[in-house]
Amino acid sequence: MKKIFFVLLLAAMELTTVVNAQEINGDLNHNDALDVEDVTLLIDGYLTGDAEYIIPKIDFYQEDNSLIYGKWWNTRGEFIWYKDDGTVNGLSFQTYKFFPSQGRILMYDNGTLFTSVDVVYLTDEVMIRRYSDGTHETFTRTRPEVKVTNITLYTYDDWGLADELTLSIQNSNGQKESKRLYAYIEPDAADNKNVVWSSSNEDVATVVNGTVQAVGEGYAYIVCALADGSNVSDTCMVNVQRVKAYNNGHEYVDLGLSVKWSTMDVGANSPEERSTTRFAWGETTPKDVKTASWSNYKWCAGTMYSLTKYNTRSEYGTVDNKTVLEPADDAANVMWGGTWRTPSVNEYKELANNCTWTWTTQNGATGWKVTGPNGNSIFMYCSTASNSSEEYWLNEISSNSPHKAYTILYTYVEIFWSPVTEERGYTRRIRAVCE
Repeated sequence: MKKIFFVLLLAAMELTTVVNAQEINGDLNHNDALDVEDVTLLIDGYLTGDAEYIIPKIDFYQEDNSLIYGKWWNTRGEFIWYKDDGTVNGLSFQTYKFFPSQGRILMYDNGTLFTSVDVVYLTDEVMIRRYSDGTHETFTRTRPEVKVTNITLYTYDDWGLADELTLSIQNSNGQKESKRLYAYIEPDAADNKNVVWSSSNEDVATVVNGTVQAVGEGYAYIVCALADGSNVSDTCMVNVQRVKAYNNGHEYVDLGLSVKWSTMDVGANSPEERSTTRFAWGETTPKDVKTASWSNYKWCAGTMYSLTKYNTRSEYGTVDNKTVLEPADDAANVMWGGTWRTPSVNEYKELANNCTWTWTTQNGATGWKVTGPNGNSIFMYCSTASNSSEEYWLNEISSNSPHKAYTILYTYVEIFWSPVTEERGYTRRIRAVCE
């Protein structure tokens, strides 16, 4: 059998090479004319017998014209490795050149060109070769599938192992943090590296192509698994934490509206507490709901027809045409300071109509979860008693009925999307807003 020296010029699938320190990724074909004629592959020896039946799939890297490694497949699905230490399964070779723009295998007999083979077409399974004498052959390659054995998740920004990830939700501006995970798949030569990403709780965090997005407080598990269902996967636990924001010591949430809303009622100690601190409209000292009346209301002379401030009609008393609470008469501002105040009619309309109201139970208390356009939310306590309703003052009076002021009103079965009016001399709670 003649000793046949040969060199593969192209016909490589999934080829990766470095030429003059410039990385080239992807499949190279006849149209990829790369200027690498001066790059040599060091092959120190020969193959005998059916050398022309070697069907190549080469993965190699070259820097400064030095081979790191190369790999060929033959028709029996066997590897032939070429390493930088010169060992190649016990064979020795000589030096030949690559001409990848030609897509051709040159075969030599003792240094003399024996014949050439043009690679007409190559897929992962089939190669058609045309010889210099005009004949051609079709070869089908079969080889064992290289399967993924391991997936390891890393954080994309610092390449640390992603066992646990912490994301934040900012109460101050509604921003929800996202971070990217990278899936390192082994072995690198695996045939099917397609993965699917999933979250165990999309109310806490979602994931798209490795990018994890915070949604709500809590814990979720992000899983990256092979798409073929082989159960090769890795998991990262995500802890989404809310970063609280305060105005003069009182917590608020940015819902994506024109103002920020407090997380609890004025006078309450938690969002789930139904505050017992109630005020007549325009008064800044809390008043007992059972004793409040026109007879002891600050801004009248004993009746609703004797108003002394915030009046637009003479039949109700002294007219000053003031319709909006001044800071000195705003219980929210006096009690909490800073820029806190009682919300306006339009600000409540925003809360009612631009947010999603969802009935829920929070820490044992029933009420409405009010979620703003940016995904942040506040909790509004609500009793489930059939004859009970929840009312909060707004900072404006009715110009047509100045003895009344606007309020927020809702029950466990109904939300009044527009404000309603109630008599000013009686008490309501306040849910404050700030700039």
